[in-house]
Amino acid sequence: MAEDDYYDILGVSRSATQDEIRKAYRRLAKEYHPDRNPDKNAEEKLKRVNEAYDVLSDSEKRANYDRYGTADFQGINMDGFGDIFSSLFRGFGGFGDFGFGRRGRAGPPPGQTLRMTIKLSFEEAFFGIKKEIAFRRKVLCATCGGSGAKPGTAPTKCRTCGGQGQVVRSMGGFMSVAQTCPTCQGLGEAIDSPCPSCKGQGLQEERKETEVPIPPGVEDGQGIRIQGGGNFGPRGGPPGDLILMFSVEPHESFVRRGLHVYMETDIPFSTAVFGGEVEVPTMWGNSKIKVTKGTEGGTLFRMKGKGVHTEEGRSGDQLVRVNIHIPKKLSKEQKELLEQFDKVF
Repeated sequence: MAEDDYYDILGVSRSATQDEIRKAYRRLAKEYHPDRNPDKNAEEKLKRVNEAYDVLSDSEKRANYDRYGTADFQGINMDGFGDIFSSLFRGFGGFGDFGFGRRGRAGPPPGQTLRMTIKLSFEEAFFGIKKEIAFRRKVLCATCGGSGAKPGTAPTKCRTCGGQGQVVRSMGGFMSVAQTCPTCQGLGEAIDSPCPSCKGQGLQEERKETEVPIPPGVEDGQGIRIQGGGNFGPRGGPPGDLILMFSVEPHESFVRRGLHVYMETDIPFSTAVFGGEVEVPTMWGNSKIKVTKGTEGGTLFRMKGKGVHTEEGRSGDQLVRVNIHIPKKLSKEQKELLEQFDKVF
């Protein structure tokens, strides 16, 4: 079902009202009901109709579907990207297993999460590309190794909390509460001789340049989270994450909906009446569609396999909506012929 367009299944336009969607669903539900339709594929078609109606009849699901090509969008989408980016950023150093649990006691706080937007053209997002990115992040200080202490010295235990990072304050009676140590801010350590390079923070800034492999099919608003790709925390705290968001530029002719591509084209009145072949552009080069006799304006034609092709082997289609070209100026002969046609018709 992921490769079918719900509007196409119900035979309605993308601007259809809820009443139009409801009527289309009822008509198709009757048409494909197993008790009325002996076709062995009727049951499967009915399932597709039900799924399309379930999404398009729900305003929130429909909004997600219109925006992201799926009704299940829940925010940053990491499907299919984790392995690529985890291996890419392992070379940054100090990421461990790309995950950090909660500490049993207070300790060095984690670093900040960094966010970055990668701008892509429609073609780059469609076919995939390797993109060079550069950003600045905080890493362990090369002078002190991240301890924050001057070389030859070491951090000492905080005298206020005894190295626990927390102090217990009595609230009266049997009540007491543990709070972050105000002296060491939960680190449990004190720096008597700060490192001259990082001023006791244990961090220094670096510029990172790397090539990001972006697979085909990413959409505007999608993103990935790379665990451990952000700033390192002070005093050896775990690094934050790096979030990469994709901003895809619109195309002058095409619109993406999931794996499918949509476009509109004008055809001559004569072609609509008599039928024929019409050449249309696709992302894979020009191709032809066969227009049947008596085609009405707004008819949708499907070009199989002309949509997005993913690395997993999935592919979408191109949907072409045809409009009847009505000439604004006619010659005298053309007017006479049309008048004769109108009389005969």
